[in-house]
Amino acid sequence: MITADGNLLTGLDEVDWANLNHAYGTAADVPGQLRALCGDDEQARQQAVSSLFDHLAHQGTRYQASPYAVPFLARIALAGPDPAREHALELLTGLAVNWDEEREITDGADIAAWRAEAAENSSDKPLPLYEKALAAEQDEQRRRNLQDIRDWVAAGNPVDACDSSMRSYNAVLAELPALYGLLEHENPRVRTRTAYLLTWFPELAGTSLPLLLGLAAHEDDRPRL
Repeated sequence: MITADGNLLTGLDEVDWANLNHAYGTAADVPGQLRALCGDDEQARQQAVSSLFDHLAHQGTRYQASPYAVPFLARIALAGPDPAREHALELLTGLAVNWDEEREITDGADIAAWRAEAAENSSDKPLPLYEKALAAEQDEQRRRNLQDIRDWVAAGNPVDACDSSMRSYNAVLAELPALYGLLEHENPRVRTRTAYLLTWFPELAGTSLPLLLGLAAHEDDRPRL
């Protein structure tokens, strides 16, 4: 769980980003983008936001590296430089839900259905199939290829977009309780982004709904998303 104490990016270099992937291959560039998001250079910050969206939530698809970025974005949203907070909240929303899902918000997000689909496509499902294929394969090169895939799956890496998306959603869900205080932030855009993010998590409705209703009751400044 995040706190407002300590360095925002503590532990960033302890993540093995080079062996995680995003939309364009290795995620080794993610630490630099997160640092730029917190920096003083406005142009670099805007480029970092664009790159993080494009790499970690490309056209709504989340990747192996996506949930690893979530704790750092949550810290930035909670206690980062003011220009970065709104961007971090926007990125957290993009890592939790994709473009198509955003059209469903008026009817409520069917999280139970999302979880069921992710479970059906979890990484443990195809493992026996890869092991069976590996045992029957005679060609050495194909065996090596199958072994690499089998090892990847056995390590628990996501092999399906639904699985990757749910892992990212769950990572954001875990960080949300620490962000409730941002509903009282002095910046109305931070308040709005926080409220919008919370609406996607019915699991927390018992806590978040009273807070959101309270915010709506006294909110005078209602910026556009």
